[in-house]
Amino acid sequence: MPDPSLQNQVGPPGVFQDVGLTTMGRLNMAGLRPEHDVLDIGCGVGRTARFLCDYLDSAAHYEGFDIMESLIEWCQEEITTRFPNFRFTFVPLYNSAYLPDASLPSAVDLRFPYPDESFDFVFAHSVFTHMSPDASANYLREIKRVLRPGGISYSTWFLFTETPSGSPSPLVAGMELDESGNFALHDPAVPDTAVGYREAFVRGLYADAGLAIAEPIHPGFTKLQDAVVASC
Repeated sequence: MPDPSLQNQVGPPGVFQDVGLTTMGRLNMAGLRPEHDVLDIGCGVGRTARFLCDYLDSAAHYEGFDIMESLIEWCQEEITTRFPNFRFTFVPLYNSAYLPDASLPSAVDLRFPYPDESFDFVFAHSVFTHMSPDASANYLREIKRVLRPGGISYSTWFLFTETPSGSPSPLVAGMELDESGNFALHDPAVPDTAVGYREAFVRGLYADAGLAIAEPIHPGFTKLQDAVVASC
């Protein structure tokens, strides 16, 4: 287990284990299988990877990347040394909430550091909830690029239908709608703190990226994030 100071960088204190287990259950229902080669976008301090170590076959490959160097270093030291088929990469990118260094590259322009058609399953838990529309569109295109034909994508979002205030999630309900009407922000001064999206807009992003959503989108209700499963 990472120490609490690292755990708290990826979510609310005290729920590190619970979120990892919940994510594992949702990934399994989305179609994750032990033989899959897996990409974990925004892997953090291995909250899900710790459980995947005992789930994935030894011949399967796991890759994770994150913008927080200290979290990647922990994963490299504590997971890769025990499970050599698990590899973690530090990818520094500007983020107004987590890495507010304006000299860093933008997620809008990132090309994932992996070849085309490298993975059977790609997941991004609580990543699109901290990204701008342009960055989200780029990540979906990159997910499509690195997935093998028939591969599966799982990602979580804060979604709303008409207005954020109609969401059952207190966090989303309190967000401020952008003038475009396509997304909403928890804190406009620090936009990447939490981002909500109109569901119709997100569906358009998936279609533009060439990813087919497996219906239905799974609601997060009051406490979880909404889960979108798609394939290429």
